Amino acid sequence: MSILNSVSESAVGSMPVLASPGRLASPAATQPRWEQATADGLERSDTLRLRPNLAFSGASYERDFVQYYQAFYYRYAQASLVAGIVLIFADFLVDHLAFDNEIANIYRIELCLPVLGIGIAYSFTRYARQHWQSVMSGFIVLVSGSLFWILLVIDEEGGMGLRSWVGMLNFVFLEFYCFVILGVQFRYALASGIVILLMFETAMLTEFGKDWGLFCYWSYHVVTLFTLAAAIGWWREFVLRKNFSTQTTLKAAEDFLRSQNELLELEVEKRTRTLQETQDATIVILASLVETRDNETGNHIRRTQYYVRALARKLRSHPAFADYLVEHQIDILFKSAPLHDIGKVGIPDSILLKPGKLDPDEFEIMKTHTTLGYDAIENAEKQLGMTVEFLACAKEIALSHQEKWDGSGYPRKLAGSTIPISARLMAVADVYDALTSRRVYKEAMHHEEAVAIVIEGRNQHFDPDIVDAFAAITDEFKDIASRYAD
Repeated sequence: MSILNSVSESAVGSMPVLASPGRLASPAATQPRWEQATADGLERSDTLRLRPNLAFSGASYERDFVQYYQAFYYRYAQASLVAGIVLIFADFLVDHLAFDNEIANIYRIELCLPVLGIGIAYSFTRYARQHWQSVMSGFIVLVSGSLFWILLVIDEEGGMGLRSWVGMLNFVFLEFYCFVILGVQFRYALASGIVILLMFETAMLTEFGKDWGLFCYWSYHVVTLFTLAAAIGWWREFVLRKNFSTQTTLKAAEDFLRSQNELLELEVEKRTRTLQETQDATIVILASLVETRDNETGNHIRRTQYYVRALARKLRSHPAFADYLVEHQIDILFKSAPLHDIGKVGIPDSILLKPGKLDPDEFEIMKTHTTLGYDAIENAEKQLGMTVEFLACAKEIALSHQEKWDGSGYPRKLAGSTIPISARLMAVADVYDALTSRRVYKEAMHHEEAVAIVIEGRNQHFDPDIVDAFAAITDEFKDIASRYAD
């Protein structure tokens, strides 16, 4: 027991401890990418400044925004041109119904609609797709110029053109179309909006002549409306930039957290694998202690492992075993099996290595290897200060693998289903291997003879269901025995 404790302490002491997240990388390497981006010039939504020039300070980030903007608004801009055709045609119908003799009204159909139609067709070209903002801005200026000329002609013919509320309404419509509806960026909309303003001012100057008072009166209202449209357009893009910045920051944070989670998962997997390897090595070391003192060999340990696993896999669909023999538990059984005879380290050599049959007193001492093994593993758990799953299973096997189905076994004389399943499986595996292995006091028995003896022990020594499973896979047992022969 003292040997087991010392080995356990040594193994546990050498086990790697999971590093805290802060140890996985240096502070510079773990700096969030959104913070790195901010250091490179990205403006997050909470730091985007109100300023006339709508642009992010980082050139690469500004390019990302422009790409996002163009992808978002391109189809919208095409739809806006279609809406413009509908509105201009509606203006034509209204004016035609109100002033059926107004010949200049036909120019809306003959001039404005073709310009918009060409704009829509041209918007599908590669150049327009790449530079649609400047292209759309140019088309709205062209439409505005043609529309203002038509309004001047309507005034000359005595209709309601530039000098009326119709002219002002058209100007407001075009400016809001430019700054808001068409969806171009503010810098393009501002240039186009100023050109439209200047064209409208020029048209008014032409219409009003030297009536400077009337011209200044109309100009005041026109500039006011232009300023309002420009402010709305500026605010629209500012809000869009805030939204883009927020989304980008959140996405960068999500990507960072995702990469950190992946890193942590890889680190945990690596550490878990290391722990598993250390745990497996500890089991081999402990099992090897028995080999140094017993006539049995390391291959006995390996064979019984595979025998137990073969039986467990055969029985995992059996109603009586299905709940217990899940794949994870089968792995635990495979790991725990080598420790079934760990208690033999406490048996004197005179008994353990005796070539002949043990007398009753010696046999009583030999039987204590079950409780010695159990106590050793339990003491190791106490030293660890926690319950280890595979050790809990190893305790069951060490203590109860010599119990018999009919209650005649030892050390507790358990019977039937009160014997742990792990121990029942080990009992069949251990006896079969003992029968087919050579010892100093006996020769190895043939496979067929050993199978017959195990089957004969059904309902007496062994669980009948496990014996039935054994009988169904005897060829697999034979292959294991051959593969790991001494």
